[in-house]
Amino acid sequence: MNQQRLSTVCLLAVIALMGGCGTSGISPDATQPGAPAEWARGGDAGTVQINWLATFNDAQLEQLVGEAVANNYLLEQERERLALARQTVTVSRSARMPSLDVSIDGSRRGSEDVGGSSFVSESYDAAVSGRWDVDIWRSLSKTQQAAELALAAQQARLESVERDIAGTTASQLFGVMEASQLLQVAERRLENAIESHDIVASGYRQGLNDALDLYLARNQRERQQANVAQQQQLFLEAVADLQLSLARYPDGQMAIMGELPVIDDAIPAGLPSDLLTRRPDIQEAWLTLLAADAELAAAHRARFPNLTLVGSDGVTSNEFSDLLSDGASAWSLTFGLTQPLFNAGRLKAVEAQALSRVRIAEQQYLDLMYQAFADVENAISRSASLTERYEALLEAEKNSSAALELALEQYQRGLVTYTTVLESQQQAFDAEATVVQLRNQRLQNRIALYLALGGEFK
Repeated sequence: MNQQRLSTVCLLAVIALMGGCGTSGISPDATQPGAPAEWARGGDAGTVQINWLATFNDAQLEQLVGEAVANNYLLEQERERLALARQTVTVSRSARMPSLDVSIDGSRRGSEDVGGSSFVSESYDAAVSGRWDVDIWRSLSKTQQAAELALAAQQARLESVERDIAGTTASQLFGVMEASQLLQVAERRLENAIESHDIVASGYRQGLNDALDLYLARNQRERQQANVAQQQQLFLEAVADLQLSLARYPDGQMAIMGELPVIDDAIPAGLPSDLLTRRPDIQEAWLTLLAADAELAAAHRARFPNLTLVGSDGVTSNEFSDLLSDGASAWSLTFGLTQPLFNAGRLKAVEAQALSRVRIAEQQYLDLMYQAFADVENAISRSASLTERYEALLEAEKNSSAALELALEQYQRGLVTYTTVLESQQQAFDAEATVVQLRNQRLQNRIALYLALGGEFK
C-alpha cells in the first residue's frame, strides 16, 4: 500500500470515528413533547403566582415555612448531595488535566571484598514526572459534561424538595388548624349532649319523659365523650407531624393561632407549555436524561484509541547535598497509543448499559411530564368541585342549625320524639364539621395546585 493510499485510508478512518462520536440515545418524543395549547378543564392562562405563601396572608405560616426550609432533615440531605455533586465535577474535570508527581529516593548499600575491606555507596534521585491522557475523542469531556449536568439536576432537585417541604409545612399547619376546629366542634357537641341529657333526666324524674329517652340521651353523651378523646388524639398527631417537618421534637405541644382561612378567588394556571420550565422536578428529570446521554457518548468514545503522554525530568547524585547542584540530570518523553482489541465484549456491554440508562431516564421524564399535566388538570377541576360543595354545605349548615333549634322546641312541647332531636343534633354538628373539613380540603387543593404549577413560595 503506497503512502498516498495509506494517508487516504487513515483520513477516512478518522472521519468515520469522528462521525461515530455524535452518539445520542434521546428520542424525538422527549425533545418535542406534545404539550396542549391550553388546559382542558379550564383555568385562567394568566401568569402563575409568585410567592404563593403571601396569598394566605398568614405571618405564622410564613414563619413556620421559613423554619422548615432552614432546618428540615430531608433538605439537609439534599444540600449534602449537592456538595457531593460539586466534588464529582471537580474529579471529572481533573481527569482531563495532566498530572504531576515529585519523588525523592535515596539508597545506601554496603559490601565487603575477600580482603575484608568494606565499601559503602550512596545514591539519591529527585524527579518530576507527568502524565496526560489526551482527550482526542472528547470522552473525558463527555464524562465531565455528564457530571456537570448531574450537578444541575441535583440543584433542581434541591429546589424541588424545598418547594415540597414548603407545601408540606403549609398543608400540615392547615391540618393542625382543621384538627383544632374539629376538636372544638366535638367539645360543643359534647356540651350539647350533656345539656340534652340533663334536660331529659330532669323530665324523667318528673315523670315527663320515659326511660327510652333517658337511655338515648346517656348513649349520646358517652359517644360524644369518646369522640372528643379521638379528636384530641388526632390533634396531637397533627401537631407532631408539623413538628417533624420543623425538625422539632414531636411532643404534640405547640401554640397554633388562628383558624382556617377562607379562599374565594381562583388563581391563574398559565400555559401547559410553560409548565416544563417552571417545575424543578421536571427540570431535574430532563437534566438527568441529558447526563445519561452524555455518559452514553463517553462510553461510546471509550472504544476508540487512547493517546497518553508521559514525561519525566530528574537528577541523580551520590551525595544528597549535591543532588540539586551537581547531580546528573536525565529526562524522558514518551507517548503511547492504545486501541482496545479484545475485552470479551466488555466495552460494548458498557455502552449498551449506558444506552439502557438513557432510555430509562427518558421514560421517567416523559412519565413525570404527563403526570405533571394530570396534576394540574385534576387540581383545576377539583377546585371547582370543592367550591360548589363548600357553598352547598354552608347552606346546609344554616338549615341544620335552624332545624335543631326547632326540634328542641317541639320536643319540649311534646310534639316530636327525642329521636328527632338526636337526628337534628347529628345533622347540625355533622354539617359544621364537614364545612371545616371542606375548608381545609380547598386549602390543600390550592397548595397542590400551586405546587403542580411550579409556583415559587418565596
